[in-house]
Amino acid sequence: MNKITSFLRDKGFYLALLACILAAAVSSFWAIRKMMQRLDTPDQPTQPQEELVWDIPEMNAEVDQKVDDIPKPSASSPPPSGSSSQPAVQQPSGTSSGQDGSGTAPSAAEEAAASFVQPVSGPVSKEFSGDELVYSETLRDWRTHNGVDISCAEDAAVKSCSTGEVTAIYEDGNWGQVVEITADEVVYRYAGLAANPLVSVGDEVRPGTRLGSIGPISAESAEPTHLHFEVLKGGNAVDPMPYLAG
Repeated sequence: MNKITSFLRDKGFYLALLACILAAAVSSFWAIRKMMQRLDTPDQPTQPQEELVWDIPEMNAEVDQKVDDIPKPSASSPPPSGSSSQPAVQQPSGTSSGQDGSGTAPSAAEEAAASFVQPVSGPVSKEFSGDELVYSETLRDWRTHNGVDISCAEDAAVKSCSTGEVTAIYEDGNWGQVVEITADEVVYRYAGLAANPLVSVGDEVRPGTRLGSIGPISAESAEPTHLHFEVLKGGNAVDPMPYLAG
């Protein structure tokens, strides 16, 4: 008994150290074993997520509701939200602005006819030449033709084509009796009238006002009876055809 006690006294430290080492080894063994078991355990299979499918209508699909099926508001239906509830202003009975006594607005053709008329009745026999030289049967040479010649009867009445003021009346050796009417910086020149025109300088004329009768034109006497008609803007002759066309 004394020997055992003496052995434990001398070797007790080493025995305690050995016990601690064994305890640590056992603990490490169980910890490693438990970790290995976790690693060996297969993972639970993940449930696949259900794929979402969007129900998109076809672009060419026909609309079930037809236009005729859309309800139409009745006269007694209240006005939509945000709109004014003021009643529409009623036009007074009678002639309104821009309309005649029958309540019908004049057409574009009627307005054009009221603002411009043909100076004489007949076809255009010779057109405006601009910078191009044309041959003159009367003068036997080449020159520009600064207006249009409108064929007419020998006793044809010459009328003002538009509203304006008579700004000049004179006798020209080549063009006969000439009357000039100015309207909005445009000069309408009527050449080849008979003597003693029916208007005077300063007169205000309207479309269709008679200026006189057709007469002779010395510079174009070889041609049939006609009115020589010119249009000047800024002192320069321009093509009268757009004006004659209204």
